[in-house]
Amino acid sequence: MRGAESSGRRVGRRALLGLATLSVAGALSVVCSTGSPASVRAGLAATDAVIPPATTNSSYGIVDAAGGVMTFGGAEYSGDTIGYSLAEPIVGAAANPYGGYWLVASDGGIFAYGDAQFYGSTGAIHLNKPIVGMAAMTDGAGYWLVASDGGIFAYGDAPFYGSTGAIHLNEPIVGMAATPDGAGYWLVASDGGIFAYGDARFYGSTGAMHLNKPMVGMAAMTNGAGYWLVASDGGIFTFGDAPFYGSTGGMALNQPIAGMARTADGGGYWLVAQDAGVFTYGDARFSGSAQSPLHPPLYPKPLSKPIPPVVALINEPAGPQATHAGGLRVAFVGDSLSLYEAHYIEMAAPPYGLDNGAAAGCGFTNGASMMEWSTPGPAIPDPGACAYWADQVQWVVSRFHPDVTVIQTGYWEAQIRQFDGNWETLANADYAHYIKSNLETAVEIAHSDGSAVVLSTSPYFADGTPNNLVDAFNSIVEGVAGEYPYVSVDDVHADLDPGGTYQAVINGVVARGPDGVHITQGAVDDLIAPGLNQIIAGQASPIYAGGA
Repeated sequence: MRGAESSGRRVGRRALLGLATLSVAGALSVVCSTGSPASVRAGLAATDAVIPPATTNSSYGIVDAAGGVMTFGGAEYSGDTIGYSLAEPIVGAAANPYGGYWLVASDGGIFAYGDAQFYGSTGAIHLNKPIVGMAAMTDGAGYWLVASDGGIFAYGDAPFYGSTGAIHLNEPIVGMAATPDGAGYWLVASDGGIFAYGDARFYGSTGAMHLNKPMVGMAAMTNGAGYWLVASDGGIFTFGDAPFYGSTGGMALNQPIAGMARTADGGGYWLVAQDAGVFTYGDARFSGSAQSPLHPPLYPKPLSKPIPPVVALINEPAGPQATHAGGLRVAFVGDSLSLYEAHYIEMAAPPYGLDNGAAAGCGFTNGASMMEWSTPGPAIPDPGACAYWADQVQWVVSRFHPDVTVIQTGYWEAQIRQFDGNWETLANADYAHYIKSNLETAVEIAHSDGSAVVLSTSPYFADGTPNNLVDAFNSIVEGVAGEYPYVSVDDVHADLDPGGTYQAVINGVVARGPDGVHITQGAVDDLIAPGLNQIIAGQASPIYAGGA
């Protein structure tokens, strides 16, 4: 797929129902921006000024080779290419100052999101060398692509000032940066050689130096009077008036540095490693970090693809979610009960955008071996990724930026599990405290972007799971909810177990599946959703600028 991506496209996510191969489509409703730079400018008089949304020293997006985008510090998430089969990997990105961003693949295919416009690509052109990066004009009206031989491809209003396409290079080009007025650009090679075009001045290079590690990128000062180069070990080299704020050159990194970005005022910079590790210097603030795998972290290992390496970090303007405006967003996280609940609610077209971020088979446990009450006997080994439930919650928050997050779990916490070398249940105080701690962590991650939280109690199960252990879990839910002013409780236990007993049919509604565990669409539509939607509306009102 090549060409522009609308910020209003519904991005599909596949979610597993249990550990089998049954799947349902969970859709991510991306909030549309109010207009593109071109459309905004077209409606203004020549003397009117368009004021772009502000970038901050804490708003940034992390981009990986699969085109996954994770945003932090209020930076807008407008979509990505995770749901597509790419012909070539993503190798770079650029932020549009009016909101949104571009991703570029190694074949020059361009993917435009939010208010970033599609101006053209090399996706259908035979290239001598692959594309390695891009830079955007400061008014968002065009961009340049650069290939490893220094070939430059200019689109939109971006002018062509020259290239090294016909020059024999000692080392390949690895990145570029544009001057503030868009009237020039620099190219940097892996040996730190600098090539300046247009009004870009040459301030120096490492072309004649012996480097410990090759260069992987660069950033230019806001006034064009200097630039920084960064090596794969995080070593920083400054030229012109560019100040040195720090580096990871003397640190042992888990993965090499993939690139850098400066803050809006040039008073600092971020470095990002291939494993999404973020390092901040000067006035650059750390707002979070998370990898964006092809599948959420809780997918069983046999069904997961390798996590792609990070390729870029972009300093991006704050999006609507920074002030919780532009449309109510509700995310669901937890186990398969949450997954079914979100799926059925979404089918009923709720008055909010919904992200089904639940993953079946784990809950918020330690991922250790367990025994289910329904199948006493041999222990069930760790499904593979259950210990990464916190990454799953972070994955949802950093991609969807919900206004309200609904957490539904409880079944797996009530099973028999290995803990501290013994088989334990929630009747053990230490294990109960551990689960309570995990639930607190899930709440805090969900709220880290400003989201209100709804904690759901667990219903009883007819598979042999003792009611007293479900009661113990629900007691934990109530206790955790009381710790935070932004947390409410959705009493699903009361909805599905009226009178305090398990009931498969309630007032003529078949509420539970044949396994005695899972809930039905009728249960969600008639028994759960009406009350939950009221809670969501009540929770959202203090933080949401619009209406549910």
